[in-house]
This record gives sequence, structure tokens and C-alpha cells, in this order.
Amino acid sequence: MRPNKNKENLVIIFAKKPEPGKVKTRIARETSEEFAYEFAKICLIELLNKIRNSNYYDLVVAVDSLNDLMWFQKEFSLEGIVIGNKRGKNYQEILSNMFENIFTQALAKNALNYKKCILIPMDVPFINEEELISAFARLDHHQFVIGPEVNGGVYLIGIKSPYRKGIFKGIRWSTSHSFEDLLKNFGKENTFCLKLKSDLNFPEDLLRLKNEIYYNCPLLYDFLKKSNFYFSVKNKYINFDDLSICIPVVSNIVQKKEKGEIKILIQTRYKPTLDPENTGKLEIPSGLIKKYELAQEAAIRETKEETGILSEISEEQEVVGYSIQRNGEVVAIYRPFCCVQQLKGGRAYLCIGFISNYGGGKLTESFRENRNPRWISLKKLKKIVDKKPERIFSLSLAILKEYIKYKEKIS
Repeated sequence: MRPNKNKENLVIIFAKKPEPGKVKTRIARETSEEFAYEFAKICLIELLNKIRNSNYYDLVVAVDSLNDLMWFQKEFSLEGIVIGNKRGKNYQEILSNMFENIFTQALAKNALNYKKCILIPMDVPFINEEELISAFARLDHHQFVIGPEVNGGVYLIGIKSPYRKGIFKGIRWSTSHSFEDLLKNFGKENTFCLKLKSDLNFPEDLLRLKNEIYYNCPLLYDFLKKSNFYFSVKNKYINFDDLSICIPVVSNIVQKKEKGEIKILIQTRYKPTLDPENTGKLEIPSGLIKKYELAQEAAIRETKEETGILSEISEEQEVVGYSIQRNGEVVAIYRPFCCVQQLKGGRAYLCIGFISNYGGGKLTESFRENRNPRWISLKKLKKIVDKKPERIFSLSLAILKEYIKYKEKIS
């Protein structure tokens, strides 16, 4: 099945059918498979909105199977080529052979026989028609064109006929060496390098490139905003590390009795983008206090959002009174279990800690923030605190030490 040839230039989108669990897996690890799936689809739509229906080039997809091609034809009215069998000893070799196959089909005289061909990925929505036309123009004076990414990868490969086989051999794809390997194989004197672009591989990329997404990818920006990916106040993303203030948060020690033994709710901290140093450590449910939100309510809310567990703040830590002014200002009065503050290293947290009792609910992971919420006996927790404190996130450790002292005092 060959696409119709109408022009001398060809743009190929290196694509695969978006399916949950098979696209944007690095983003999925820190969000969810469904989020990554929707994200990948919208990236493709944004890209197609910018580059299709050009009078300068034909546009097709290169896919693994005929079924995938039929899906792209049905969903986006795109013709394409099927890459076929994946040959090779490892991922890099398989990918090199796939690119060899793609450009052979595009440029060979006994195949599609285009004069110039450009290959781009389906998940870089910043590429537009003007840039593609400019890249084709560069091929008038160069054999190759490469679009380098800031992470060392590539977002565009352009080649003009005649095509010489073997030029993709030994490329370390999906690494920081992809661009330099490709440039070495192509030859600097034969290659024009386009301006750097950023890919969207990790959640941190979505935060770092928020403005670029806002101005160039309206559908993607709306999706991220509606998904609450951007923490915004007055439509501005807050980078807490740039603020010269303490950051108010709450922590919640949820306890329950089971077979005469006290158990505590803990989880594994998982914020590899925002806090890689502490990712993997144990912690108790914690989070930011929203504007005008009572701290006790914040502790209950964060616990439910992060672990699925309902909790009830201990009676002695509930609000004991309110100060109400004539101008309508209201101030709550309460005594939390304890307060801890980060004075050096890490973020400048000021944490209000509470003790609460288990109120029901089923343990559930929050993929954006934690892993493996679970119950641990007070005896086992004390052993970790005493012998392996480095396993526990610093703020949680300080509160848990006070909690253990408190339990020993009243027992």
C-alpha cells in the first residue's frame, strides 16, 4: 500500500498508535497511563494542525503495522508506509534498521522516489510548516539536515536523494549522544543543523516549557490546565524554590489499632522530578495548605488524596475557638500535635503536624506524589526511626520522633 505522490518533497511522521501504557511512558511513570495517552494524542493533533495541507510537501506516517496505518487513515485521513519487521540485536540497532527502511522506501527509485525526505516524531508539537519548508531549502545545499534537541537527541532528520545505506549504523538512540553520533555519521561538512528544540519527555519539561506550550500549543495547554498539572494562582506557575518565604504544609499521623497493636499509615515518597534526592524515602501523608483552608481540613484532604484513607483529627487538636473581627476577618485557634521547620537544606517548609484516627477507606496510590501507601506497626516504625533514620523524609522523621516519645510517655 503506497501513498499517493503529489510533490517532490516528503514529510514522514514516525508514529505509533497511541495506546495507554505504550506512549510517553516516562511521563506515565510520574502521572498515569491515561494521562500520558491523552497527552500523546493531543501532541499529535497539535503537530498535524501546524504541518498538514501544505502545498510544498506530501505528509505521511511511518508505522509498525498495517493495522496501525488503518487507524491513522481512519482517525486523521493520513496515508503512510509500513516499516515491517523489527530486526536487530538491541534497541539501538532495531531503530537504526527502521530508519534505514523508512528512508529507503521514501527515496529509492524503485520505491516512492522522492527527491527530499524529512522524518519527525509524532510527539514534538512545536514543529511548524515554515520550519519544515526551511529545512527542505537547506537540503538544496546539503545532503543532510538535523534538528538537535537540548537533551542531545534529535527532532528532525532530513536527507536528499540519492540515499546511501548504512548511515544510521551505531547511533546511540534515545541517549544524550544521538545527535553527536548522527552528525559524525553524516559528516559535518554535509550537514546543516537547525536550531535547538525541546522535547516533552518528562513532567519537568512540561513545567519548564509552560510559556512555549501556552503560546504554541493551545489544545495541549488547555489539557494540562484542566488536568490540574499546573499549580497556578492568578494563572502563574509558582516555583516554590524561588520564594523567599517559609512554605506552610501539614502532615498527618494516621493511627489505628489492629489486634491490639498500633499501626501507622506511611507511604513511599515519589517526586523524581521535583525532589529526586528524597524520592524513595518513607513519609507520612503531607501537603500544602490551600488559601484560607483550615490546617486540620488540609491534613484530612491530603491524606485522602494521597492514600485513599479517611481520617479524623484527634479531639485535643481540633479548633478550640475563633477570633472574629467586625471587618469580617476570622482567625482559628488550635493546638496541633507539633510543628517542625526546615532550617537548612531542602525546601523551607514550616510543617504543622497532627495525629488522627483511621476513619475508613481503601489504600490507593496517588501516581503524581507517592507509591505503596501501607500500614506499619509502631514497633517496626520505631526500629526504623532509631536504626535507619536516613530512610525517612526529614520532616516526617522529626514529627514521628515526637510521636514515638508521646506514645511512650502515655503508655
